[in-house]
Amino acid sequence: MLWKAGMKRGVSVMVMVAVLVAAGVHAGSTIKAPMLDKDGAEQGAAKVNLAKGSVNVKATLAQLPATVDTGTEQFEATIYKAYVLSSTDAAVEIPLANVYPTSKGKATVKAALKGDISLLGLDRVVIVAFSKDGLSSFDVLTGTLAVQ
Repeated sequence: MLWKAGMKRGVSVMVMVAVLVAAGVHAGSTIKAPMLDKDGAEQGAAKVNLAKGSVNVKATLAQLPATVDTGTEQFEATIYKAYVLSSTDAAVEIPLANVYPTSKGKATVKAALKGDISLLGLDRVVIVAFSKDGLSSFDVLTGTLAVQ
């Protein structure tokens, strides 16, 4: 009788360990997200590992200065900035870098934040275009992070 009770506890512990290990694989895995423009066209990709705090973005952007069409207005962008942020909490965002595309329009952003940022609710990577005076801005590329 004691053997059966011990066996049940042992199986329960093994099941819990398996669940925790499986959850850790998803939380610590690298997420690849396509970087989409306002029309939904893929213009690059972001690879993000929230547990390690690493972000790697490769994208195609218009050379600066660039005319940005928001759908309701146009402005001239003089700088791009990359962020990882939470779409549910506007106060949670991590600036990654200023982004300057090459003459061929290629841009890369690499950030090693050196810490676990998985508990902050971060779920998007964006590249934002800003006007010279900083009064106009627009998310030109957006990548949604979803565990795969």
